Amino acid sequence: MKRLRFTILVVVLVLVAGAIWWSGAGRSGPGEDTSETAETVAYDYEARDVVLRQMGPDGQLQFQIEAQEIRQLPDSGRMTATGLTMTHDPPGTAPGGPNRWTMTANSGELPSDGGVVTLKGNVRANGRPVEGKQVLNFASDQLTYNLDTQEVTSDVEVTMDWGRSKLRGRGLKANIRTGDVQLESDVNGILSP
Repeated sequence: MKRLRFTILVVVLVLVAGAIWWSGAGRSGPGEDTSETAETVAYDYEARDVVLRQMGPDGQLQFQIEAQEIRQLPDSGRMTATGLTMTHDPPGTAPGGPNRWTMTANSGELPSDGGVVTLKGNVRANGRPVEGKQVLNFASDQLTYNLDTQEVTSDVEVTMDWGRSKLRGRGLKANIRTGDVQLESDVNGILSP
């Protein structure tokens, strides 16, 4: 099933890339250099200013990414994105509802099989846990989001706040479904009931 989702995703991205090329990105004027260097061929395809929607086998939206640029790397099927905003509705929640998670980052890596998304550079994530009432906000230089297990992790410093509480520490493990959050070291901050 994951391979089918990936194939559908690739077809959509190829269509978007073709539309961009057709609208002028692929046309060169007189005297323009059209030679490709090894740098520009380091990926299978590239699309700019795109919206990518990953649908599940049931036809439900799993996540959506808006990015300035997306590239698929050769042979691995792995995709990289820059200037991205990702939205995700955890399984069992209403699309666009109060439990939607929104994440922004300078760059991200999306494996070909879905599953785990790695976000890097000025990462911000916020949303309401399925079983919680307060919105959680995370800020870090790197976060990993496992869409299957609904876990957010990071080994670098993370700032998190919810309600009037604010903590900073390292070694984040958070479960989006339950709202369970753990910081492993260098923890300091304010806890307010």
